[in-house]
Amino acid sequence: MDDQQTNDSRKSAPEDGQKPQKTTRFIGSYNHSLDNKGRLVIPQGFREKLGNSFCIAPSFDFKSIALYPPAMWEKRNEAYERLGTLNPAVNRYLEQFYALSYDGQSFDGQGRVLLPGNIRSRILKDDRDVEITGANDHVRVVAEKISDSSWESFNDELPALLDMIAGLENRAE
Repeated sequence: MDDQQTNDSRKSAPEDGQKPQKTTRFIGSYNHSLDNKGRLVIPQGFREKLGNSFCIAPSFDFKSIALYPPAMWEKRNEAYERLGTLNPAVNRYLEQFYALSYDGQSFDGQGRVLLPGNIRSRILKDDRDVEITGANDHVRVVAEKISDSSWESFNDELPALLDMIAGLENRAE
């Protein structure tokens, strides 16, 4: 087992005599390129945690593509179901979210996943160079130029974020 697997898999405390549950954490960042058919090599550590069948969907903000293992996909769906369906704005969001979601996806023999053309064109546009990152409960695929821009924004906001985190830590004590 490599260091990444050791650091990003935690066991939760057992409840009522049950066995401890293993929690999957996706961490790390890798740069890859889509091939001409829209296939993307996913790093092995991520593939192992995603399993044989997983879901491809937009991220919450529709700025990246998310790969969810089945358990996390179900949790995401349950959270959306709790929002209710009587709100027209929620319905509009969910219509677009589910239109770009694909369950039952798998890897080919070379560890590649075919990103469906519809989600690929709407989220990644024509970008072929992507960053594949761990996003705690899912794998995130984002165009490199968007990732670079996000990094720059993060660096600009970092002093304020650190102040906010320090304030939260002080309240927790």
